[in-house]
Amino acid sequence: MIHVCAAVIKINGNFLITSRPPGKHLAGQWEFPGGKVDMNESTHDCLVRELYEELGVDIIPREKIYSIKYEYPEKKVFLEFFKAVPVDIMNFNPVSYEGQGIRWEESENLCKIDWVPADLPLAEYLCKLHG
Repeated sequence: MIHVCAAVIKINGNFLITSRPPGKHLAGQWEFPGGKVDMNESTHDCLVRELYEELGVDIIPREKIYSIKYEYPEKKVFLEFFKAVPVDIMNFNPVSYEGQGIRWEESENLCKIDWVPADLPLAEYLCKLHG
């Protein structure tokens, strides 16, 4: 089972989401940004590293808000979602370093997006909660 963590970042009522980069599993579908947890790495350290490597942003992970075990035909994942905030909100400007799409989405639109299956339950919950 692959351990993955993702950041749920909400600023001014909008959530930061990214699409899976070309050539990767589920390319083009949307997800909350994050990545695989390395051996002996904490989930918080993973989030800080992944968001800096993929988007060039510094974040502070907060509390875990959701987790799911999901079985794709080709692999199994354990995905943990954490609320996260920018270190410096005035200079928080995500950049696509891996060819992924980046966008800010209003909560009521989260139900209308082509999500990777493991992220879909949280996206639907946030859509209903905030939408």
